[in-house]
Amino acid sequence: MRKTTSIIPSRFILSTLSAVIMAATLSGCLSGGGGGSSNDGSSSENPLKVTTQQGDYMGIEQDGMRVFRGIRYGVAERFATPVFPPAHADAIQLNETFGSSCPQDASPFGEASLDEDCLFLNVYAPEAPGEYPVMVWIHGGAFIYGSGGASYDPVRLVEQGVVVVTLNYRLGALGFLPHEALGDANFGLQDQQLALEWVQANIDQFDGDPENVTIFGESAGGHSVMSQLASPGAADLFHKAIIQSGSYNGAQVPLEDTPLGPDLNIPGGQSLFGLPTIAETDCSDSPDAQLLECLRGLSVRELLDAQPGNILPVTNTATLPRSINQALASGEFNEVPVMMGSNLDEGALFTLLEVQQGADFTTLAGYRAAVAKLLQEDPRLDAGSIGQHYLDQSIAANSPSPFADAHSAIGTDWRFNCPNNTQWNLLEDQVDTWGYWFTDRDAPSILGPLPISLGAAHSFEIQYVLSSEQTLKERGAGEDQLALAEHMARYWTNFAKYGDDPAIGPNGTDGAAEAVEWPHLTSGGKILRLDAPTPAAVDQSAFGTAHQCAYWENPPQLTLPR
Repeated sequence: MRKTTSIIPSRFILSTLSAVIMAATLSGCLSGGGGGSSNDGSSSENPLKVTTQQGDYMGIEQDGMRVFRGIRYGVAERFATPVFPPAHADAIQLNETFGSSCPQDASPFGEASLDEDCLFLNVYAPEAPGEYPVMVWIHGGAFIYGSGGASYDPVRLVEQGVVVVTLNYRLGALGFLPHEALGDANFGLQDQQLALEWVQANIDQFDGDPENVTIFGESAGGHSVMSQLASPGAADLFHKAIIQSGSYNGAQVPLEDTPLGPDLNIPGGQSLFGLPTIAETDCSDSPDAQLLECLRGLSVRELLDAQPGNILPVTNTATLPRSINQALASGEFNEVPVMMGSNLDEGALFTLLEVQQGADFTTLAGYRAAVAKLLQEDPRLDAGSIGQHYLDQSIAANSPSPFADAHSAIGTDWRFNCPNNTQWNLLEDQVDTWGYWFTDRDAPSILGPLPISLGAAHSFEIQYVLSSEQTLKERGAGEDQLALAEHMARYWTNFAKYGDDPAIGPNGTDGAAEAVEWPHLTSGGKILRLDAPTPAAVDQSAFGTAHQCAYWENPPQLTLPR
């Protein structure tokens, strides 16, 4: 039986959380760093000067790193494939300022922006000259929010001897609006690929090794990493991949609808995201031949107001000819070593966000409505039966907030962890694979002070890799959390250094360099449970049992008309 962590213990807490989450912000909560030193591309007069194919840049020194913030890697007309920017003649002096975030509304995951000139990246390098592995971070935010800027501080990774790159990519309707008239509209994924091309062309000037590039990301960033595994356009642009909570929607959606029967379809991307967005604009009556021109004439504000609350890359396109799961199952993907995992309480964050949006988890009717909303993207699922199954378990576990905990568990198991388990099984026989399970229910809140604990919620593991020790302490991390963060930073950087050697992987060259050796995943094998203070190797089956993956292999479904 699932051991629950109560995320909403009372009606009073429900209203309090709503106020707290509206005030909370992730922007800056992981805070950025910087640095500087000599390298092969440096001027002898200024060790912080580097020469790229687009021109010279002058970085800064900060926190024992060389830091180069706000480098423009691409330019793009709206709804068009990005290209490298033109070269500049004079050296550009960089500072602590990041380049503009891509257009988005203010949210707990990023600051508001209306600036389409946003294709910037940031490079963080060790002070000492060398030839370092490269780690390229792709941020999350439901493909609607976020940036590669101040929310992420790579100082502890750089201290372990790697070069870290963070980047922006186009979001929302401007990055992913699916419609046949726009062609291959996965512009955000194309931006990521252009940034990786920039890395291949220039990272040696920052002492990075272009032949040893690891891409890593969380949530939409992890989904992006999986998409790049599936994308032919990303071939040879990276050599290892780390996916954090990115296994959701592995089937993705094709551009077109998928018929299920008379008058019943699984909606494709155009129906789910494209047409509803366009319907909210003055382009709603434009014929397809004139749609692109009309959309380019809208203001950024008009597009942001029209776009849906989340979006996905779509398949049956040049960037994604097939879905992530189809690519993995067929073996037609970019075969590199993979480290991937998810969190014990992924769904808790989303249950909290539903509360903020007015969901009622104090009544059975409110709970049923929330479960129906959660599962609505797949009309085949019997939301009533599934909701009752999880509610019965929550009540049997004596949860003080059974409706909220059951909703959180469905979101955890169905959306994240069982898809993760499926992708482990697809990968382990084809590429070297290492799996993790983040289970630290005492993780500090990244949302600021909350009257309850969200446990090992979605995104709460990021801070263990991409924040400073000071930030963790400020959030209330104890010695156990600091110890786990140190282990995780070393596992992540060891994988970047040695992941192409299955005998080493995330472990150090002296064997079990961390608290425990992370086992290579094989069929029926072991994964690493990341708990504080000491990780432990556990059976993959323990993960599958805890998240009811056997149940989700054949979940209750509605009888569809024939």
